[in-house]
Amino acid sequence: MLKQLRLDLRALATEARAENSAWYFKTGKGEYGEGDLFLGVTVPDTRTVAKKHRELNSEDLETLANSKYHEERLTALHILNYKYSVAKTNSERVELFEFWLKLVKTNRVNNWDLIDTSAPVLGEILSRHLGYGAPFMHALAKSENLWERRAAIILTFPLIRINKFGPTLAMAKDLMNDKHDLIHKAVGWMLREVGNRNEETLTDFLIKYKNVMPRTMLRYAIEKYPEKQRKAFLARD
Repeated sequence: MLKQLRLDLRALATEARAENSAWYFKTGKGEYGEGDLFLGVTVPDTRTVAKKHRELNSEDLETLANSKYHEERLTALHILNYKYSVAKTNSERVELFEFWLKLVKTNRVNNWDLIDTSAPVLGEILSRHLGYGAPFMHALAKSENLWERRAAIILTFPLIRINKFGPTLAMAKDLMNDKHDLIHKAVGWMLREVGNRNEETLTDFLIKYKNVMPRTMLRYAIEKYPEKQRKAFLARD
């Protein structure tokens, strides 16, 4: 089944797209995606292939998730999301989450699209398992690994969806002084999602922290405010 999955991906790949992806995901020397390899498959096509092979067994899924090719790892994450969505017990969900977390820590989930594809689904475990509470999240946010830090904020997305904003605000504070633009964008995005559900909560947070927030973070967070209010926030004090 794994062999056929790989053949299906390669049948959809183009060299031109592989070259463009390598540029887009910053794979040059010293860039955040340094050394990553691309087949040249679109994201929708990886989803289609993942759907066809979503019953892939655990051993093959692990092999795929550790592939040197970006799109194979992405396809593995689509399948992992599916397996999480149909898991019937909390122990199954924990096992799938810990498999994903190992991939993050071993630098296999190692670009923003891979984090953003998987963390919003598997982050649902935070509402089910006390072992993944505040100490766990704060440790992720303090990691030297860029992708663990991005995971720390994106994992809170499922909690935002059920109107639990505390973890997102806590991670935003932890990451306030982060130096990386990819973290600024992710935090701003999650803060905007908080505001989509409770504008007062976001406004209170921004009033308190707007003067110390990186400008990109602030811009992402205030995108849905009226222009006059956006300008007021950006003017700061």
